[in-house]
Amino acid sequence: MDKENRDILHDQITLIDHAYTRPWTVTKSYPRYQEPGPSGWPEEVCAEANVWVSLGKEDYYLSSDGYLMPTKKDQAPPDLRYFKPIGK
Repeated sequence: MDKENRDILHDQITLIDHAYTRPWTVTKSYPRYQEPGPSGWPEEVCAEANVWVSLGKEDYYLSSDGYLMPTKKDQAPPDLRYFKPIGK
């Protein structure tokens, strides 16, 4: 918990793996939800084989053949300027 603001939770994560040259550390900060919920803190889950992709404010579904598909009617396709072209 932040000492000055009890509505902020700091989480320091350290990865120790021989594939890296040294331990890797990241600190994440989470704001407390203003509306009460089961825990009051946001949760981020990076599950294996996750097929949901967020680009900006839009959410897409990743099909089994690797294409981004819309998740709502009349949703615009993603802006391809942000993707690197793949050489064939």
